[in-house]
Amino acid sequence: MKSISKIAGACLLAALMACAALAQRPRVADSTSDPADAPPPAPSTVKAKYEGGVFGYNQKQDGTLTFDDANNRLLFRNKQGKEMLSIPYASVLSTFADTQARRPTAASVIGSAVPYGLGLPALLFKKKYRYLTLQFEDQDTRVSGVTSFKMENKEVLASVVNTLANKAGLTQRGEVFVRLRPKQQMASASDSSIIRVDDRVAADREPIAGGVLNGKAISLPKPVYPREARDAKVTGPVTVQVIIDEQGNVTSAKAVSGDPLLQEAAVTAARAAKFSPTTLSGQPLKVSGAITYNFELQ
Repeated sequence: MKSISKIAGACLLAALMACAALAQRPRVADSTSDPADAPPPAPSTVKAKYEGGVFGYNQKQDGTLTFDDANNRLLFRNKQGKEMLSIPYASVLSTFADTQARRPTAASVIGSAVPYGLGLPALLFKKKYRYLTLQFEDQDTRVSGVTSFKMENKEVLASVVNTLANKAGLTQRGEVFVRLRPKQQMASASDSSIIRVDDRVAADREPIAGGVLNGKAISLPKPVYPREARDAKVTGPVTVQVIIDEQGNVTSAKAVSGDPLLQEAAVTAARAAKFSPTTLSGQPLKVSGAITYNFELQ
């Protein structure tokens, strides 16, 4: 009887150990994306506010954005329905959804108009603004820049970004859609650095059209190719968003696209960059923009 009990106990112990081993096996995450996660196609026309950035069109204004598929372009009309500007799909280099939190003008006025302390709730209130941001390059004039359009809400913004990326033939890299270039056209990181300026400054300041920063770089250090990335034969572009102060120094740098093995090197190089100050009517401006580094193994 005791032998039977021992055998039963041993079998039970073995079964428990097998269950524990199965429970400790690593679980493989499903890497396939669910098509249901993709936002729905955007309407052919959506409400938008042009925020500046296109050469020759500095005035911000409300209107509509239209996917003009007949002419393969993104078209902006003002509130009167007049065509103001357009960007060909083929000229779009990258696009992404941008969110900024800032105090509405009314909240700032309320917070400053009452005795100290009573206006703190108004000063703490911030509203989120959603922007369609895109980098472009005119294929005829080679004039390039960054522009943005304020959208009504995040759902509309997500649909517009995804639809524009599909129509322009862009590839998703994290939260950014980029246009991939043939490998044979890629040069070294220092030779292919593309400098562009966004027309919006930091979130605590009003947007000021800054134009294009190409040619304003005083010093643009070459990134150091990470050994781990080199050993893994990782190549490709990395885009870094930067904020440049009134003296031309980079005060903030954040990678928004590119392989994770290359991002830290690109950010380090961007932080060391130096630019000529951007001015408007003789006054130095704080501007934001993007630096794209192309990494290639020789």
